[in-house]
Amino acid sequence: MTVMLRFLPLLLATLLSVLPLQVSAEEAVNSPIDSQSVLALKALQLLDQRTHAVGYRLVSANAGFCENKVPNLGLLLHDINQYGDKAAARFAHGFASAIAINAVAPESPAALEELEAGDGLIAIDGQLVEGLAIDEERLASEKPEYRRIAAIKLMLADAAADGSARLTIMRGGLQQDRVLVPVQTCPSEFQVRVSEDRDASADGKIVSISSTLAEYVLSEDELAAIAAHELAHNLLKHRERLNAENVDRGFFGQFGKSAGQIKAAEIEADRLSVWLTANAGYDPQAAIRFWTRYGKQYGKGIFSASTHYRWKKRVKLFEEEIAKMQKAQADNEKYAPPLLKEPRGK
Repeated sequence: MTVMLRFLPLLLATLLSVLPLQVSAEEAVNSPIDSQSVLALKALQLLDQRTHAVGYRLVSANAGFCENKVPNLGLLLHDINQYGDKAAARFAHGFASAIAINAVAPESPAALEELEAGDGLIAIDGQLVEGLAIDEERLASEKPEYRRIAAIKLMLADAAADGSARLTIMRGGLQQDRVLVPVQTCPSEFQVRVSEDRDASADGKIVSISSTLAEYVLSEDELAAIAAHELAHNLLKHRERLNAENVDRGFFGQFGKSAGQIKAAEIEADRLSVWLTANAGYDPQAAIRFWTRYGKQYGKGIFSASTHYRWKKRVKLFEEEIAKMQKAQADNEKYAPPLLKEPRGK
């Protein structure tokens, strides 16, 4: 049975009671652990793990329909430097070293090698990750506390692109080597962004879902519906297209020609999302359930501006697209999305 995310605080309280304390005596004295910080961090990690798993399933299941593919190991890393309260972060996440695994997607190369959240990352192909030289100019757009993890992600991507990545990890005070062979998936990373706003976005490379929206969903199928919509934006290169057309996505983008072009992209993303979720084994009807519930509860809330269909019209679009998909002929339980090019292999 799926645990509803709105009941996570109770679940987290149970988890917290059995978590080992992994901070030094000096840190415990100088930085007393705040229980609310630990709960918030653990809740965020659970959202990260669920979103990462859903995202990996979407990009791997639909790889045969993506023109461009990337090597994927199924890993999500994090850096102790990302956290203001390092003692609480160590307690909540069990960092075995400064760089650690935050999430492992089920059935991914990382999962097949039995990597786990909390494992420390020591080296990639023999190169130590701590003390790694950072190209400050290349990573200037990143916040300082995220530059090291961004550099390590690039290093990991380069290793995967060569066909395999040998990771030296730390677990239980012992170092181990694991060789991961990547699989080819559709491009896109997935992340949870801490925010009080219920929204989601795609920048061409990364799908971001706000923590408040991720907590609102009632199932992984609903989370997949949201993630697939944003993934569709990336796969259809909507940001590139709108930029090339000089579309205003600010305040004035709510009016005139810009609004029409943005709405056209949103309609395409909704249409494609149905096929992406079905191919990944999720229930495409979840989009209907989510938007019906959300629309009735919030009415003219987010996603109801002139650039988006109102919820009733959006639900009708999903119904029509699902009916179209059900009439299509599946190949090995996969449906070729009309908005993507013909499959280039399984």
